[in-house]
Amino acid sequence: MSELREVVQAARNGRAKKESRQQAFAELVSQFYETAFRWAFSRLHDADLAQDAVQEAFVVAYQKLPQLQEPEAFAGWFKQIVLSQIYRLLRDTRPLSQAVNLPQEMIASEPGPATVIENDELKERVMTAVQALPEKEQEVTQLFYLNGYSQKEIARLLELPLTTVKKRLQYARRNLRGILVSMMDAFVPEPEPTPAPVPIPVRARPVYPPEPPEW
Repeated sequence: MSELREVVQAARNGRAKKESRQQAFAELVSQFYETAFRWAFSRLHDADLAQDAVQEAFVVAYQKLPQLQEPEAFAGWFKQIVLSQIYRLLRDTRPLSQAVNLPQEMIASEPGPATVIENDELKERVMTAVQALPEKEQEVTQLFYLNGYSQKEIARLLELPLTTVKKRLQYARRNLRGILVSMMDAFVPEPEPTPAPVPIPVRARPVYPPEPPEW
């Protein structure tokens, strides 16, 4: 553990020469690459995608290494970066459904059957709303509602208990409800005002003098 701490500190030492930092980081790559690749492959089931995820994760780790507060926590910290890259690839390689399936409780106070939204403009608004969620809610919402993964698949991919996935989806629905209601209101065009009735002139009836009484 002390050796890992020294390597991490050497890799993020801003006062050291660039070559020294790169050499230290190369040791981290050599130590963690194989484990990270196996972990990524077990979730992506594709060697090329797993390699892409791990390589990009190391790039991100190198850039953000000064932000790591505890050098001994590098393994868990790096694993989260790999997970983020796996999640990104899952989004990119599994296209969004042609229709965005949203539960009715997201857009109404009373739960009901799922609503299928097929309008491109509204789908874009929904994506904007999802991206406004907290990161943990955003990833499960994206995978479940937009990419079509089951809750069990998400639990396996993110290494979370199934109950946690369900709870995050519940929170996401609650947070999205108000946003989507306002978006629905903005999307549905207001009815055109009914034109005022045109007044029809009423012709005055002629007034005739009373007939004289018969004598």
